[in-house]
Amino acid sequence: MKKFFRFFISKQFLINIGLIIIVWGAIIFGELWYLKNHTSFGEQIEVPTFYKIHMDDLDEFVSDKGIKYTIQDSVYMDDWPKGTVCWQYPLPTDSSGMHIKSGREILLSVVPVNPQMIKMPDVVDMSERMAESSLEAIGIRTKISYQPASEGKGFVLKQQYQGHDIKPGTRIPKGTRVELVVAQGNNGATSGLPNLVGLTISEANERLSNLTLSMYVDCNGCSEEEKPGAIITEQSPKGGEGVNVSAGSTITVWASKGE
Repeated sequence: MKKFFRFFISKQFLINIGLIIIVWGAIIFGELWYLKNHTSFGEQIEVPTFYKIHMDDLDEFVSDKGIKYTIQDSVYMDDWPKGTVCWQYPLPTDSSGMHIKSGREILLSVVPVNPQMIKMPDVVDMSERMAESSLEAIGIRTKISYQPASEGKGFVLKQQYQGHDIKPGTRIPKGTRVELVVAQGNNGATSGLPNLVGLTISEANERLSNLTLSMYVDCNGCSEEEKPGAIITEQSPKGGEGVNVSAGSTITVWASKGE
């Protein structure tokens, strides 16, 4: 036992311990030196805000910041200046608290100056989920609104762009937003039905605009240009004071060319 303890206080043991400490110290110092000089260890650079900077000005913008950028794609946005950055990653430090090292590449998306035009498909009568998936697959964003309807709950009643019905095949910018009007079911709700006879198609549309009703027009011999001014001669179901129908009902009207 005495020999065992003597070994721990022997000159040879102490020399070995000293060498081990020196070697480990050198390794740790070398690692820290390498990290500091080759990986920018401990360095923090604030991420600037790229939003709404024009793509032509990006080189000058990053020239004194020690960072790089890559434009990875383009996204059409109606209300965003053309040719400017609309998305970045990492996010700006002032909003995210994130920092980066020098030389880090920032990923950017820009609003194209001349957006790619694509054809609007027909998604009416599709389910809400299928219609959204079909449009998003070709680069069209969606907005969903609901309208009471007696049938077809959860299915698309209308497809609209900028507040108006959009026909299949119409070319619109890729990345734009289309509104899908989806049947919600009337849940027993009713709506007053006015008498539309004697009104023009345009006037009838205005009367129904604030009601949860839609209108089907049968105007024999009318062109699309003549239809708004055509006069309604009959409607089904008939309307008037005290007449109510299920919310979401479709009113059929017959019209003739106005003089």
